[in-house]
Amino acid sequence: GTQRRDIICISKLGTDFKLTDPSECVHLEKPASIQPCEIESCKARWYTTQWSTCSKSCQGGVQMREVRCLTEEKAVSDLCDPEEKPVDKQECNTQPCSLELGESCKDEYHSCAVVVQARLCVYSYYKTVCCASCARAEERRTRRTQ
Repeated sequence: GTQRRDIICISKLGTDFKLTDPSECVHLEKPASIQPCEIESCKARWYTTQWSTCSKSCQGGVQMREVRCLTEEKAVSDLCDPEEKPVDKQECNTQPCSLELGESCKDEYHSCAVVVQARLCVYSYYKTVCCASCARAEERRTRRTQ
């Protein structure tokens, strides 16, 4: 058979989905609107969200994403093959935490103490501009959990 679908642009905020102007999706690859299929494969397929931010900046964190089996009408279904289900959890940032601060690792931002206090070091921008403060905070946190 042939499977046909409408291609729309949606955005996700928290658990809510919102129809978005197509111009917001021009940078994304547009999926095919028509495809051949077997009777069973037309019924439902696996859908995933983007991976979450890594839970730790070093020594192994976790990223999560939602994985749902949905019908053509976007209703939750149990018709997808469990063997083909994409993973919903993966390891990330498995590299060891650096205890020695190289000369390139220094604070270049005036409020790095606030960055550490607000736990913003998980974001690469803050980890870079507040390298020394973030590294020391991570070292203290690692020593507490060992």
